[in-house]
Amino acid sequence: MIKLLLKFNGALVKELTVEKDETTVGRKPDNDLVIDNPAVSGRHCRIVKEGKGYFVEDLKSTNGTFLRDHRLEREPFHHKDILAIAKHTVEFFNNEEVLVPAPGKTATPVSSDATVIMAAPPPVPKGAERLGCLRSLSGPSAPPTPLNQMTTYIGKSDQAQVKLKGLFAPDLAACIAKKSDGYHLTALKEKTVKLNGDILMDQSQVPLKEGDLIDVVNLKLLFFLQEPGPK
Repeated sequence: MIKLLLKFNGALVKELTVEKDETTVGRKPDNDLVIDNPAVSGRHCRIVKEGKGYFVEDLKSTNGTFLRDHRLEREPFHHKDILAIAKHTVEFFNNEEVLVPAPGKTATPVSSDATVIMAAPPPVPKGAERLGCLRSLSGPSAPPTPLNQMTTYIGKSDQAQVKLKGLFAPDLAACIAKKSDGYHLTALKEKTVKLNGDILMDQSQVPLKEGDLIDVVNLKLLFFLQEPGPK
């Protein structure tokens, strides 16, 4: 059985059984998987079956479709892959997918009637925190920026870790502070910072939630939390 699980902040919103060779995802109600969020394009992406495999293809969406922390155009879609679409995630389950054989061994297909036992991920150490990151939704795909400093600045100056371009871009437009209760965004330049479409007042500080969209001048950023890596 092939399934898509739509989640918001880790909570299951919708489950869709994939029964067609093409499944569309987007904001418009005639999509197979509808995501009611203004940051999602009307026709955002599609999942297509080709032969025995599946592919995911972005449909020139405004804010992009992300797989394994990079913006995709068209890529193979495998069992347990997770798409990031605006504030939502879409998990792909395909228990019919053929396992990749070890050298010298024959691949064994997984029966659709079989019970598949997946290895559990290693437990997160007690007290470990998820690291805040910024993913650019503007321009070409780039690795996310980790917010691993007490304060991360956004601007044109050398002090800024997230760079703005343009002759009239401010030296320091905004900053994100890491505090005991999470991450907080502060606008340092009047009328240059938006959070989920709302303009922030100068020097106003607001807490960030996973999936928030930050606009600073001509740069669009997605805030998300990343699981701590193994030590």
